[in-house]
Amino acid sequence: MNMKLPNFVNSVYYKGMFNKIYPGDRESDGTLAVEDYLTDEEIGYFPNLKKVSKAIGGARNLHKYWNGLEGADKIEMLEQASEELKKKNQYDELISRAGGFPIKFVEEARKNFANYLNTSEQLLQENPGKGPVVAITSVTTPEVQPYIMIESLLGNCSVVIKGSSSEPFSAYLLAEISGEIGLPIQFITYKTNENKSIFAVELYKMCEEEGGYFILMGNPSTLKKIVYHEISDKLDVTKLPIPNNTISFTSHGGGMIVDESANIENAVQGAIYSFRFPKACKVPTGIFVHNGIADEFTNNLIDNISRQKVGNVLDKNTDVATVSEEYWNNFVEPFLRVAKSNGDVLFGGDLNQPTVIKGNFYLSLLMEPHYPVYCIEEVDDMMKGIEKINEASKNIGKGKILDLSVYSGEEFFKELEKLRRKGDLNVYTLHKNRPTTTFNSHTAHESIILRKYLSEPNFVDE
Repeated sequence: MNMKLPNFVNSVYYKGMFNKIYPGDRESDGTLAVEDYLTDEEIGYFPNLKKVSKAIGGARNLHKYWNGLEGADKIEMLEQASEELKKKNQYDELISRAGGFPIKFVEEARKNFANYLNTSEQLLQENPGKGPVVAITSVTTPEVQPYIMIESLLGNCSVVIKGSSSEPFSAYLLAEISGEIGLPIQFITYKTNENKSIFAVELYKMCEEEGGYFILMGNPSTLKKIVYHEISDKLDVTKLPIPNNTISFTSHGGGMIVDESANIENAVQGAIYSFRFPKACKVPTGIFVHNGIADEFTNNLIDNISRQKVGNVLDKNTDVATVSEEYWNNFVEPFLRVAKSNGDVLFGGDLNQPTVIKGNFYLSLLMEPHYPVYCIEEVDDMMKGIEKINEASKNIGKGKILDLSVYSGEEFFKELEKLRRKGDLNVYTLHKNRPTTTFNSHTAHESIILRKYLSEPNFVDE
C-alpha cells in the first residue's frame, strides 16, 4: 500500500524549494559533509538546513494523517517497510564508515529492525499518539536513530528527526523507505557546529507549536537550556523541571554479574557481544565474577578476544574497528589510565588492543571506555558486586545504571529482580543471560518503552 501524504516527507527546504536529497549529492555551498570516522574523507553530503520554520510545516497534519488510518493499513505499510529494509543494503558501507561500526554488525542491526517492523501487528499501540515526535539523538550505535523512529510510529506518532551530523545515514535509510511507502517521517540535517543551540531552540518551539513531544538523547542540562533558552542568561535553568512535552534519555552505565551458577561460555560471549558497539553508553564498565569461576571466565575471555580481528570496518571479518591514535588518546586512554590504577592488565592495554584488566574498581565504573576494555572483579559474595553497583549508580545520571546483564541460574536472577522492584538494586533494566546491548523491542530504556509512553503518557514500566 502506497499512501499519499498530506505534506512533504523525507524532504528539506533548500535554495528556495523543497528537494528530495541523496547522500551522494554535493552542492558547492550550504552542505553538511559527512566524513569517514578514521580518515576524515568526505563520504556523503546533505543540505545544511538554515531555518526550521521553512523546512517543516504541518507536523500535526502528518500526525493526524497517521492516526486517521486503520490499524490494518498501518500494519501493512510497516510490514512493507520491513521487506524494503531487509533488501536495502546500499547504505551499509556509509553507516559503517561514518560511525566506525564493523559492517557485519551494521547489517545485523538493519535486519534486526526489519524483523522489528515485521512484528508491528503485536507492537502497534491501540491508543492514538499524543503528538508528533521531534527527535535529536547522538549516535553511538547504528540502532539509536531507527529505534526512535520506529517506536514513534508504533506509538501512533509522526516523526521529525534531525539526522546526526556524524552518522545521519541510518536515519536517512529508514526515512527514504518511509517516503516511498507513505510513513509519516520527516528527515532534516544541520551542521551542529553552526548556531547549534539556536537551531535546537527553533526545533523545540516548532514541537511546542505542533503539540508534540521533544526527544533528546543527551545531557539533561542541555535539554533545559534548549527549553528555557529565553531566560537562560538570567537564572540557573538546570534547576528547573523538565517539561512534560519532553522526553530526556540521559542515563548511562552498564554492568555485568556472573554468578557461579552461570554458563561460562555463554557469559563470555555475552561480554564480547556487549562491546560490538563500544561507544554505546550501556557497555559493561564492570564485570563482577564469582571467585569460584573467575579464573575460568577470565582465561576463556582472553582466549576468545585474542582471536578477534581488529581492522577495517568494511572487512566482513572485522570484530573490532581500528581507531586513530587521536581517538585513543582522547577517549580510551583516560578510562584505561583510571582502570589500570585499580588493577592489573592481563591482556592488551595498548592502541587498538582489546584489553582485560583484573582488579578492584570504582572510578572507572563511572566512566565510559569507548573501546572493548573488560574490567573483571572477583567477589566471593555476589551481593558485594550489587553493593558496588548501587554505590556507583549514585553518581550516574538519575541514580541508576542503565542496564545490568545477569548470567546465572533462575533462582539468583529472580532474587535480583525482586531487589530491583523493591528499589534495592539501582538498575533500570536487568538482562537475563543476555548482553547489555542486546536489541529487544520489549526492553525499557530508563523504565520507558517509548511506543507505550507516546500513546499513554503516564506509562512507566514496572
